[in-house]
Amino acid sequence: HPRRTLTQTVYMIPVTLAACLSLAPPSPARVVSSASPARILSSASRRALLHKGAAAAALPLLLSLPAVAQGGVPEGMRTSESYTNLQQISPETTGTLGAGTMSSRSRPVTGVVLLEEVQESGKKTAPTVSAELVLDGGVAATATFDAQYPLNRGMFYDVEVRNLAGEGAFLQVASLPEGKSLGEMSASFLTKSVFSTEGRFGAYGAPTDIKVLSKSEAGAMRLLEISFAALSPGGNEVPRRALVAAVQPEGSTDVVMLVGGSTTSEWKRAEPLLRSQASSFKIARVRPTSIKRKAKNDYRFENQGGLNERGSDSVSNLVDGF
Repeated sequence: HPRRTLTQTVYMIPVTLAACLSLAPPSPARVVSSASPARILSSASRRALLHKGAAAAALPLLLSLPAVAQGGVPEGMRTSESYTNLQQISPETTGTLGAGTMSSRSRPVTGVVLLEEVQESGKKTAPTVSAELVLDGGVAATATFDAQYPLNRGMFYDVEVRNLAGEGAFLQVASLPEGKSLGEMSASFLTKSVFSTEGRFGAYGAPTDIKVLSKSEAGAMRLLEISFAALSPGGNEVPRRALVAAVQPEGSTDVVMLVGGSTTSEWKRAEPLLRSQASSFKIARVRPTSIKRKAKNDYRFENQGGLNERGSDSVSNLVDGF
């Protein structure tokens, strides 16, 4: 065997990305070779060049990878803890939620307590609507009207008809001050009930610029035309018009109202429909009942698990100063 007189230091090819990034070779390994010194040095130089080239090629790849944050989650990657509401998780779903969806706003207070499911007959797009309501004074009253819009159903609604353009109408019940009748009350009693922050138009803040444009009477019914501005989800004021038809059912200390409306820009087209709808509004019949006008007495309370009982009638609390 030839005598081994020269020890050569060679470098291993990098095997980890960390070694590549450092641009420094790993610890040397001692290998005995019988090659000439010139060939050995030439080989070592080539291998060192290959090592540095591989490291330089791997550097852009490493820099493109996300940094690992504390806890093992790459920086910029979202987990369940990154979200605080449904809008962030699924904007394509919640971005179009409107006033008719419980996910987009709190449930309005209309004072309506239903004894049974709201009934509709005739055309689906313009049905005759009938609803039996519990009223103060030991009275159950059946309110009816010929709707110009489809009936909306669900736990967000009490008695409401509406189209996709935002035109529609809903029933509202308000308690009269003790010893007073509807004929004795000023228009502000009705506007205060309809435009409360808990009401249908107050989901995003109290309506503003409320003005009674006209007042009229048709038998026992009082009719008000009102202009106001309602806040949108984005905080913008939206000019609207409303038509309020109010009646006091016989034997009751409550007022039942049909509140119709549209945006001001659509009022000219919607007004004839809303006035026709209001003129058809009536209390078809009344009967005595021992049931109190409380949320827990609504037929939906146990059947569908909604309408938590309130300590007091929030609508009646709105009546003061008369």
